[in-house]
Amino acid sequence: MMSSDPDRADQEPRVPEKLREAMARLYEPLTGVPAELDSVILRDARGSYARRQRWSLAVRWAGAGLAAAAALALALRLYIAHPSTLRSATPAHRQLARVGDVDGNGRVDILDAYVVARAITRHQPLDPAWDVNGDGVVDRKDVDLIARRAVHVSEGAAE
Repeated sequence: MMSSDPDRADQEPRVPEKLREAMARLYEPLTGVPAELDSVILRDARGSYARRQRWSLAVRWAGAGLAAAAALALALRLYIAHPSTLRSATPAHRQLARVGDVDGNGRVDILDAYVVARAITRHQPLDPAWDVNGDGVVDRKDVDLIARRAVHVSEGAAE
């Protein structure tokens, strides 16, 4: 508890001289590190840093390799699934495809009709192979015929 005596408030507490010297010795600066020990510590630190650098480089190369493998796998998947989107279809491919299979995926679906309709609407170049009704013109009639073929259900399938 603090004293209310004003004379005692200004006085510092007395610390024994031996205690003061012992505490001062605790905070003395350390003596120098021997050169031999310093070189061992520095060599170990450099070796540790070099190992981390090699590991970091290996991880970066592995990541790049995985990214390249993923890109290759995706490209192959797209090529196998939709070969006509990655290379131009030759007349032989068109003859083998079903009439109305505009995107070359091996089946006539509503997306084939959509591709033709979009090309007509946007006034894009029209492939003569898209003339599925054989009237010599690629127009809305061809889109309708492709759409009907896409949703056609055979009589035996409804059972």
